[in-house]
Amino acid sequence: MINKNSNNNFIATLYELSQLSNPYYLFEFESDQTKTKYYNVIADVSTNKPRYNEFNLLEGTDPFNNEFELGSPGFYNYRVFEQVSSSNLNPTGLNVVEKGKMKLIDSTYEPSFQQHTVSPTTNVVYNPSQ
Repeated sequence: MINKNSNNNFIATLYELSQLSNPYYLFEFESDQTKTKYYNVIADVSTNKPRYNEFNLLEGTDPFNNEFELGSPGFYNYRVFEQVSSSNLNPTGLNVVEKGKMKLIDSTYEPSFQQHTVSPTTNVVYNPSQ
């Protein structure tokens, strides 16, 4: 779960499937609703990388500075790739080290609804015995 417009800690176990000795991690978030993909290179701030990997995330506009900008609140599939580059945002040919599901929450988000109006408003009842 990630909260929109706030700092978030994201913890994963990427070390066990990593093949590079000191990789940079490329994150791919794909919206379940729109199928739009968002890419970000996020720094690993963990103090015990063989045990866990920790990332501090802030929603923003700079994908190379631990910031990311996602769309509407909802569910996202995520994949994490290892790479040698600190600036590449293309996952083609990269090794996937984790996949999962993430929920983006926005406490200020209010969905809009359109009410369907029915015309005419006369109800008809079917009676098979008549």
